[in-house]
Amino acid sequence: MTIGPDIKEAIVEVGLGYTIVRSAGNVTGEYLTAKPNEQVTKPFIRENFLEAQIPYDSVMVSGDVIEFDTTNDRYLIMHFTPTLFENTVIRYESVLYKTNVKVSILRPGQRRNNASYLMETYWDIIAEDADILLTTPLFGQDLETDEQLGLLGMEVHEAWLPSSLGIQLLDRVRITSGTRVGDYWVVESLRKYRFESCDVVKLRVDQRPSTTTSSSTTTTTSTSTTTTTA
Repeated sequence: MTIGPDIKEAIVEVGLGYTIVRSAGNVTGEYLTAKPNEQVTKPFIRENFLEAQIPYDSVMVSGDVIEFDTTNDRYLIMHFTPTLFENTVIRYESVLYKTNVKVSILRPGQRRNNASYLMETYWDIIAEDADILLTTPLFGQDLETDEQLGLLGMEVHEAWLPSSLGIQLLDRVRITSGTRVGDYWVVESLRKYRFESCDVVKLRVDQRPSTTTSSSTTTTTSTSTTTTTA
């Protein structure tokens, strides 16, 4: 007889209730126990990372976003690993990354204006109000601080987000919550295989216009709406 149900009973008794946030419908009624990451001397890790134990019969998977019932804090499931005993899953070990902003993801495309016959850049909405973790690069990866190239400040950030969002290179990330609502970022690099079902992207300030028309290709870098002719 497996000990999974006994472990689940203990987790439900002392743990935290949460909701799995899914576009197809939220899942409620599950519990986990959580503790801060062991690297508690690093403030960012203490604030944003949790290690969790989850019952053996949870429907959670890597890439899910969960919301704690009490605090309403949302976390991204980065790791979801089974613990085995006597060839049976008795619980899951997980690492949770706290999300800190909501974003919309937009993808550029081009089409010809039927009236002017000029090529227009437009933006398709790929995802809206998606929960992600956005921060500056950590632990010596690429840039730890912003670079100054001449008089142009090139601000660099990293983001962790579910692979299910389908983000691609050159997509635009628009902040829709928090103190930096309206900021635009461009996806400069994409790491799809570092984590299962989660992507890591490097972002820079996006100076592409919201709408651009030209006789052939987009050439402007202004953040305002512009029109050029051949």
